[in-house]
Amino acid sequence: MENVISDILTGLGLAITLAGAWITARAVILKEDDAIDIGLARFSGETREENLRLPMVQNLLASSRGARRGLLFIAGGTALQIVPIGIRLVSLAFA
Repeated sequence: MENVISDILTGLGLAITLAGAWITARAVILKEDDAIDIGLARFSGETREENLRLPMVQNLLASSRGARRGLLFIAGGTALQIVPIGIRLVSLAFA
């Protein structure tokens, strides 16, 4: 019985971590137009394409991509850790 309670708590903790990583990943996604609004003075390039090539906009977009990629790896690793616990709990339920 101790193993079942331990697995349930571990699974719950991993699920919370997975949810937190997902929420954070969604929060750091930066759209190109948002990067332009944040990274530019009000009077910059004439077109959207010119604005996207500016260093501050490129830096914001690169940071957003890196954070999203890292957090998605965390979410994926957490999901992989949940699978064996779920399998074990299901097998115990039907045993």
